[in-house]
Amino acid sequence: MQTVHIYSRIGADGVLKFSLPLGAQDANKDVVITIQSVERTESEVPQKPWNEFLDATYGSCAGLGVERGPQGTYEVRETLD
Repeated sequence: MQTVHIYSRIGADGVLKFSLPLGAQDANKDVVITIQSVERTESEVPQKPWNEFLDATYGSCAGLGVERGPQGTYEVRETLD
């Protein structure tokens, strides 16, 4: 048994939406989900600084062989006066 904590916010429509991929080894197993309200201020919400996010994701597609194709040329337009 494992315990997973997910912090999410119930939407304005009153619906809680979340997705939790656990892997094929956990397929077809029964689970129990417990809902517990948490009172906290915005400053207490765990957030990663933007720099940490960029460091963690930079280069994640480098080995996929994605290339930027030719961009073509821009059309010449009349100037606005």
